[in-house]
Amino acid sequence: MHYSSKILVFALCMSLLLSCRGDEIIYPTIGTHVTDLSGTGGLYVLCEGNMGSNKARLDYMNLEKGDYYSNWYGAQNPKQVKELGDVGNDIKQHGGRLYAVINCSHKVEVMDIQARHIGQIEISNCRYLAFKDDKLYVSAYVGSVANPELLGSVYEVDTATLQITREVKVGHQPDELCIVDDLLYVVNSGGYLTNQYDSTISVIDLTTFTEIEKISVGLNPTRVRVDDRKQLWVCCQGNYNEVKPQVVVLDGKKVQHRIEMPCANISVCGENVYILDGENKVLYAASTANYQLSTVNCSLSSYEHPYGLLATEDALYITDAKNYVSSGVLYCYSLAGQQRWSALTGDIPGHLCLVTGAYDVHGDTTRQDTTLTYSPYISRVYEFVPGMGQFVNELPKYAEGDDAEAMCRKCEAAIANNAGGMISLGGWGGYVTFGFDHVVENKEGRDLQILGNAFYMTGSTEYGSSEPGIVLVSRDENGNGLPDDTWYELRGCLYNDPLTVHIHSVTYTRAGDTLQNNFHKHPYYPQWFSEDEYTLRGALLPPQSVKINNQNVQRILDFGYVDNKPNTDLEGTSFDISWAVDANGQPVTLDKVDFIRVYCAVDEVLDMTGELSTEVSGAIDLHCNKQLVLPTIFN
Repeated sequence: MHYSSKILVFALCMSLLLSCRGDEIIYPTIGTHVTDLSGTGGLYVLCEGNMGSNKARLDYMNLEKGDYYSNWYGAQNPKQVKELGDVGNDIKQHGGRLYAVINCSHKVEVMDIQARHIGQIEISNCRYLAFKDDKLYVSAYVGSVANPELLGSVYEVDTATLQITREVKVGHQPDELCIVDDLLYVVNSGGYLTNQYDSTISVIDLTTFTEIEKISVGLNPTRVRVDDRKQLWVCCQGNYNEVKPQVVVLDGKKVQHRIEMPCANISVCGENVYILDGENKVLYAASTANYQLSTVNCSLSSYEHPYGLLATEDALYITDAKNYVSSGVLYCYSLAGQQRWSALTGDIPGHLCLVTGAYDVHGDTTRQDTTLTYSPYISRVYEFVPGMGQFVNELPKYAEGDDAEAMCRKCEAAIANNAGGMISLGGWGGYVTFGFDHVVENKEGRDLQILGNAFYMTGSTEYGSSEPGIVLVSRDENGNGLPDDTWYELRGCLYNDPLTVHIHSVTYTRAGDTLQNNFHKHPYYPQWFSEDEYTLRGALLPPQSVKINNQNVQRILDFGYVDNKPNTDLEGTSFDISWAVDANGQPVTLDKVDFIRVYCAVDEVLDMTGELSTEVSGAIDLHCNKQLVLPTIFN
């Protein structure tokens, strides 16, 4: 066994904390450091915890540095009072997010790729996950041990809104599910029926979202995987007595092969399907071509209860649940079965998820860094709804097939994490909604700097390229991680101007997309919108454009607007949360905000340059980090 490990204990004391979290509680983490590295990216370990104990836990292994972090979710989300909740049942990555089923808390926890809370989907007795395009599919038990006859369900969820869109009834107590082309397969375990377990797979047509067939496989099916040949491998547990467990292989709707053996877990990698025999403590590799079994010599004899399994191109990861009431262990092996390292986990480590990002909650562990810091820059774009304009579909660039979620990710690539790019909000009312990887606190002085691409006219600071955007802020009052709460305007210098219109709206139509000029002949209407019209609402600032030396320029406003003064002017591009007012213009007190929205507040089309359009090139939390490097913006 070629590995070395040492335990690193990091006490995150508040007296040492130099971060953006103010007085929020930081949970301690304990890490295991290993030197025999096993791959790239990171590995999440969802630990189930015992039912009723509220001890579901998410750990994380940085495979590039060799650091294993316990309770990663707790360290990333100190405001989540109950942390993950009760019984972690499944975890998967999709579209830059993590989704974790918390079975007895009746929710799917939605996180960003670093496991920071975004929102949750409430589904009673949810079990397992599958994805196709922008839809999430969740299996769920219905009824209870006392009332087992009710059929279970599979729910379809829109990943953009986190709302349930469709439901279909399947068999009794559905568990794992997988998708092949346009068909979803879910195994019906009948787990509440004891000696009368179900023995079928429900086949669901994703187009109509109806059950079109049930396939008999074997008694008490619980796990299913699809291999490189689109075959289904189903673990049937039997009745834990005279009906023996087996692994059943299906090609479409026909059973091709049966292997009589216990199956605690199963994982597909390339041309092999790895089957964990938890009862006899053996790992097998089965060929997807001929189903022939070979033993992988992983020396599992010392395990108490082999439980979780993940096979990758670089390694095999297997967990030992030990006695199911205390800490388990994660082991890493080479594909030949040689142990590389092990790490202590939470209770009942059952579900593993490989991700591309390699993160470190403590910074560089070689320095024994005890400081938990967050980025001062935008981390996420929630909404991008531009008004019709000449740079729409260009900044960022639209590609055929892009939807709203894809365009938000393109906005992030341009303006998040100090990227130095830029997006255009189009004509009046167009907006972008973004946030940081922490709440922004209202402290003394200015709190936010929001960058644009404004510049002064040569020899003047009174006129220039001002295309002012209004700033709104919001608190996550309902705690769902989405920007759907009350918005408050940060009052700028024109708020009380008699020519400012506070209630204004514009409806843009696809048919009205007729403003193309010689330089921008592409469609101005957002091409990812399915609707043929949409209406934007907000305040309209009075026009500020004039002609000087036969050039269109705008009067530079004193304060309070995005894309109004050059980014080098910190005071002119920064904002104070204390400027917030409600819809009636009354001041409100906000100690912190979760979401920021910027919208274009002018409606002018100039003969030389086209419409005025607010541009956004980034944002900075001024209290998060005093050592800031501004991106270079070319005007």
